[in-house]
Amino acid sequence: MVKTRGLIEARKKLGNVDRIIDNMLRKKKKIKIFESGCGYGRLIMDLVLKYGNRIDVVGMNFKKNHGGLEKMISNALKEKIILKEELKKIKLPKIIYGDAGEKIPLKTGSIDLVLSQTSVYLYKNKMNFFREVGRVLTKEGVGLITYPGSKKIPKEFQPLLKIYKKGKQISFDSFIKSFKNIRLFKNKEGWPAIEIKKANFDFGLELEAAINVNHLDKKLFGVQSIYYVK
Repeated sequence: MVKTRGLIEARKKLGNVDRIIDNMLRKKKKIKIFESGCGYGRLIMDLVLKYGNRIDVVGMNFKKNHGGLEKMISNALKEKIILKEELKKIKLPKIIYGDAGEKIPLKTGSIDLVLSQTSVYLYKNKMNFFREVGRVLTKEGVGLITYPGSKKIPKEFQPLLKIYKKGKQISFDSFIKSFKNIRLFKNKEGWPAIEIKKANFDFGLELEAAINVNHLDKKLFGVQSIYYVK
């Protein structure tokens, strides 16, 4: 898996991240940004270098070996994102660990911008992740998330998010349209992405099963999450 996606990739997958941040900074002196699945921290380092102390940044990975502060710094130096003498002049992002599909360990209403590029397909409880994003956002905050899918997964495990109601499958796209603070949009790569606004979501779903395809084939990555309407 690629763990070094930066601002250039984020613009393609999540939209004009820079413009959103610029607009927020016109209204607030400082904003707080959270990236779920930050990997080696390329995106959050790009943002820190561009916006300096006008932003506080928190990144989250499932485990420390998926990318910690030490790896983020070494990767930034290796990729020449930053020079060694510049490190002391910036406030480095904070890295936390855990399963974002179960809980984002941040205060309710504390985050202005949530970013997640190409990581939600790995979460077992994808719908709870969306709920958590709605919880941590500020009143004017926004979450930008790549669609929970992967082109590299066999057909029998597509889509990676399935919803059933009274024995019949309903598409995630049609299901999500009934919630006004969450919407799908097309990104620059032509694939759907998700925008979330502040909300206390009650999707009315129960997670029935989660199948990690990596356990079936080590070449594959992704988790198929199956829900039913309660």
